[in-house]
Amino acid sequence: MSTTTHANERRYWRFLWVAVSLLALGLRWAYLTQMTVDYPLRGDAGQYVSYAWNLAHHGVFSKSTPGGANVVPDSFRDPGYPSLLAGVMLLQNDFVPWYHAVLMLQGLLGALTVALLMGAAHPWLGTKGSVLAGLVMAIWPHSITMSGYLLSETATAFWVALALFLLQRAAERNSRLTMAASGMAIGIAALTNAIMIPFGLLLAAALGWRSRSSRSLVLVLALSSLLLPLGWGVRNAGLHEGESSSGRALLNAVQGSWPEYHSSYIASAMGDPDGLRTQGEIQHEYDTLKASTSAGLQLVSIRVKQDPLRYVAWYAGKPALLWGWSIRIGQGNIYVYPTAHSLLDDQPALRATVSLCRALNPLIMLLALAGMVSVWMKGRQSPALPLAVTTLVAYVTLVYSLLQAEPRYSIPFRGMELLVAAEAVRQAILWWTSRRQSTRMAPHRQRPSDPQEHFETGVS
Repeated sequence: MSTTTHANERRYWRFLWVAVSLLALGLRWAYLTQMTVDYPLRGDAGQYVSYAWNLAHHGVFSKSTPGGANVVPDSFRDPGYPSLLAGVMLLQNDFVPWYHAVLMLQGLLGALTVALLMGAAHPWLGTKGSVLAGLVMAIWPHSITMSGYLLSETATAFWVALALFLLQRAAERNSRLTMAASGMAIGIAALTNAIMIPFGLLLAAALGWRSRSSRSLVLVLALSSLLLPLGWGVRNAGLHEGESSSGRALLNAVQGSWPEYHSSYIASAMGDPDGLRTQGEIQHEYDTLKASTSAGLQLVSIRVKQDPLRYVAWYAGKPALLWGWSIRIGQGNIYVYPTAHSLLDDQPALRATVSLCRALNPLIMLLALAGMVSVWMKGRQSPALPLAVTTLVAYVTLVYSLLQAEPRYSIPFRGMELLVAAEAVRQAILWWTSRRQSTRMAPHRQRPSDPQEHFETGVS
């Protein structure tokens, strides 16, 4: 390839990279300027804002009611997202301008997530593959709507994307400093979503086992990814007993073991007696487990033994629920909280895009699975980034399948799912192209010689 051709291809790639990133930014900001969330401080969002307010005004990480006389530190929520909210609060303390500033910031983080994942994937998927994946990321409805809520998913997605981008650069340049930055980004993601805490170690082990990454880079990644979570753990160790992130994980595990949880939650919110009774049984099981592990496990065992095949089927189907479409604990479809004036509902072109994405979602799940298998079949020849992405998708699927398989929780990792799906498409195209070339070449290959023909022509 000539220098001129290579330069033209680089310019072509950079143009598409910027164009798709601007599309992602434009869609998010257009959505955010029009939509209205009914009571945006409900549920988890209200707790995040309480933490942020107490951080900004008291320097204490606490979900105590803002303005209350007693601010008690706790560790129930992860500190990453409230710290982001508190940072904006220090710049703008009035609620309305603060709220709009946070939404615009989240729109920017969402667009940067697309740009970072495209940039990281380009050496792996090439221009066509990374642009295809980036386009789907840019228009994916859940990623757009999530930026309109005071929830941690958009920030988690950004930190994970930054970690993968830096990982790719570190592997290319064999740079310990860049790898340390990647590990720190994983650490910040872990402080934003606690399920990411073990991922740095898991990724380091996968890279050491399956890739060509040097041991020093792998060690730097492992150590740097643990620095911030360990520091936060030291802080939490000094707190008095109370609500904690480990208790929240146990609650999610109990809730996730009940096939009836989501339906009964919605029914109980509407006052249905059966729903209220089921939610009471779930809470009782959690309280028992928290007080006595053996007694709680006995309750779980009795329940499971009543219909073991049902629970086997339930857990086997949870990965599909996680990567499914409609948000179950929330408004439903692509919305967590009731949202009015959504461009994704009001504009015909965007409404059609939502319908297309919904129709393609099961296919994307299957392609992602095929892409993961393709990467892992390459053995120690697999580059760092595809191995990291497939490891992350597999890890997230396993953890949430053991806890709660809620489509909302997969939103921060949708970009990685799309990357491995694009890898499956790329491999299918390579296979098809190779097959067609072999078919074209077949008539031109020399046919095996006929002995009779040799005899008649005197060829020996």
